[in-house]
Amino acid sequence: MNVFIAHAQILRKETPKERGRSGLMVLKVGKNKRSTEALIQSVNQIIVRIPNHLSDRAAKLDVDSYIEIFGHVGGIVRRAHHTGEQHLSAELVANNIQPAAPMIEGNIEKHLFNRFIAIGLLRGVKTPEKEGPPSTAYLQIGPDRPDLGRSFQHTGVVSMAAFGRAVDRLVEYEAGTALHVEGRVTGLLRKIPKPGAEGGFEESLEVGLVMDRVSPTAMVAERMMTPFDVAKPESQNTPEETNDEAGAGESAAVAEEQR
Repeated sequence: MNVFIAHAQILRKETPKERGRSGLMVLKVGKNKRSTEALIQSVNQIIVRIPNHLSDRAAKLDVDSYIEIFGHVGGIVRRAHHTGEQHLSAELVANNIQPAAPMIEGNIEKHLFNRFIAIGLLRGVKTPEKEGPPSTAYLQIGPDRPDLGRSFQHTGVVSMAAFGRAVDRLVEYEAGTALHVEGRVTGLLRKIPKPGAEGGFEESLEVGLVMDRVSPTAMVAERMMTPFDVAKPESQNTPEETNDEAGAGESAAVAEEQR
């Protein structure tokens, strides 16, 4: 199980580029943070993929309006073309979305929130060499998928940042332990150098998961014990599988414009 829910404000919408594909939304989930010159910084904005079956509903929602949204979390891997280096990230995929009505007066943004819950198998924990940065936990939340050597592909594993007490708890668990994890979703705003002589940077918004609570659990979804079937020819892929792959690739490449 891996789900998220959010009360949020729509900052930006992007309709599907082709029929049957996914759209995108950039959502505000908290107060604005002070901008810095750091190459990576945390922001209270998240990017969510809106599947085709929700496109009509999303089209009726206005930018700057408030919504309630829930869906699931997935893992994605991108590979750098020039180095082959892999980068593990996550994506949020909406399962339902509906308008939300503010019930208080005043500053709504400080009351926006989001949470995620994930149950899976611990694959490992990476501790930073210096004090300050968070530890990173790797949790398998879906079927194990082989590396196909693509520049972009889905994966059953997600990474989560862990601080303080969550780190202390993680050291108690061995790889392969079934865990119940709760936390919040945040945005990671990356500044990526532009190619060419002009230089400068472009900004890309990614999904970040921050672990708040972790504990052992008694079971996981049976599908995680079944190897992912990669032998099926592409022509037999369902439209949903094809659209998910395309839509997730688009969401990973969207540059953030609302700050």
